[in-house]
Amino acid sequence: MFILTVGFIFLLYTHHKKMNLFIIDWSKEASTPLIDYCKTTSHRIVGTQMVDGTITYKNTTRNKPDAIVINYAVKPSHGRSAAQEMRKRKKTATTPIYFINGDEDDNEKVEHIGICLSEEEFKDLLEDDPQSASLENIIL
Repeated sequence: MFILTVGFIFLLYTHHKKMNLFIIDWSKEASTPLIDYCKTTSHRIVGTQMVDGTITYKNTTRNKPDAIVINYAVKPSHGRSAAQEMRKRKKTATTPIYFINGDEDDNEKVEHIGICLSEEEFKDLLEDDPQSASLENIIL
């Protein structure tokens, strides 16, 4: 319940602040559509993790993101494992984690860890205009 409450408060807060994002998107490519999209927003990418999850814990602590974004459509078990480890660490325990584009079964496995959003809901969350994203639509 605490994590969901923190996440809900963070959803309200994000519409008034530019966020520092750490993006986990399992890929062998230099970039991904999720990373490319985030670069077009006013938010700042403070780190990415593409291949090795063990480096993620160190980098999220060092880069101090406002939110961790995990592409949950790619390697959901890796994303879930990374998120569970970040919850155990003192410095990242309360950092909001967003799981993007997971399927329904995978989302059920992480709903106690973070907030599951579709790609469209995530884009609404990152919109610069606070009136353009309905909090009700994001949560429901």
